[in-house]
Amino acid sequence: MVHSVAAPAAGHDAADTRLAWRARVAALLFALLVAALAGLVVAFAISARGANRQFTQASLSERQAAVVARIVALAPAGQGPALERALADYRALVAEEVGLARGPTLTREQIRADALVQLARTPGAQMRLEALARTIDGQENGELQAGRRALARAGQRSMVLAGLLAAVALACAACGAWLLWRSNRALAAMVQARTARIAAVDASRRLFFAKVSHELRTPVAAVRSAAEVALDQPDADPHLLRETLGHIVAQAGFLTHRIDELLGLAAADDGRLALASAPFDLGKVVAEAVAAARPYAASVDVAMALAAPACPLPMMGDARWLRQALLAVIENGIKFSPMDSALCVTLMPADGVAEVVIHDRGPGVMEAELPRIFDAYYQTHEGRQRGGSGLGLALARWVAERHGGSVQAANQPDGGCAIRFRLPLQDGAA
Repeated sequence: MVHSVAAPAAGHDAADTRLAWRARVAALLFALLVAALAGLVVAFAISARGANRQFTQASLSERQAAVVARIVALAPAGQGPALERALADYRALVAEEVGLARGPTLTREQIRADALVQLARTPGAQMRLEALARTIDGQENGELQAGRRALARAGQRSMVLAGLLAAVALACAACGAWLLWRSNRALAAMVQARTARIAAVDASRRLFFAKVSHELRTPVAAVRSAAEVALDQPDADPHLLRETLGHIVAQAGFLTHRIDELLGLAAADDGRLALASAPFDLGKVVAEAVAAARPYAASVDVAMALAAPACPLPMMGDARWLRQALLAVIENGIKFSPMDSALCVTLMPADGVAEVVIHDRGPGVMEAELPRIFDAYYQTHEGRQRGGSGLGLALARWVAERHGGSVQAANQPDGGCAIRFRLPLQDGAA
């Protein structure tokens, strides 16, 4: 028994998954680089702000030292307005420094500033004024040197951060370019692969419809030929006429089954076919499928045998479509069976599952092709030689899966091929 399957392929799902996974990983790496770049920008901004504050403090210390020297020079001369302006400038500079950062050192500077103003306005306090000025000058010079060292360190940090920023920016640009290149390459490969798949599917569909057309025309031609022969013999033997009518009925039934399969597969592929869910006797359905196939089997000299238990086998589902699926596989087996051979249908319940085995005496299937006979549009060498569209097995698999079951094919040691349905029975069934 050789079959071909008409079902849409979905092999590109795995490729899409891999592509999406790579895109997520690449996006994560790029996000990490952007986060590192943002962190470096923040660090650079903080460093620049600290350097600016150090520069301002160093400038204030230098200006304070200059104003203190001017105060010491103006105090003995008694230049009141100029001295007051210098004192006001010094106080303003100290207040500005306190505004930058508070601390014990700045508090002492405020105290010394007040003392300096008082000594500058006190006659005869030149010696103490000069001593305090030297103390303030030493402190400001120390602050100035510390500020310069801090500025040097800040400059070094800024250079390092600038280098890191440049490196990370280049890394981001390189990563973005690499991601774009990889994405374009993957997209091009995916488009090429899908284009090839579409071309293959289109070719398969053309072959499929050609096979279907041939399979539909064959019984029509047989019916017409038999009818014409009967009409050309007005005084024909009634037994011969009855045999001719039997062939016509068998071919008409075969044609009806093929049309039902086409309509069923088209509706199933389009998502419009809804199976019923009602209790039925699986044994009765199997017997009806065998009975429906007997006229066609008799027309090609193939005997049929059914082995099934007498007890009912309750099952939930769509009896009509399950009968059609079984009939399709049985007729497919008849088609590939040699004349004067037998096709056996066996129904065996066990542990809540029923097995329906359809065993022919045909040439079987090459072992390398067995795993693929359920693939979309696949047709074996024997199938291409004998014709057929593969509708039967496609419909059988679809119906079996919708009933929670499965269907498999295997060559048999004594010859031929067996199609095995496994279908769940209702709870409590054998």
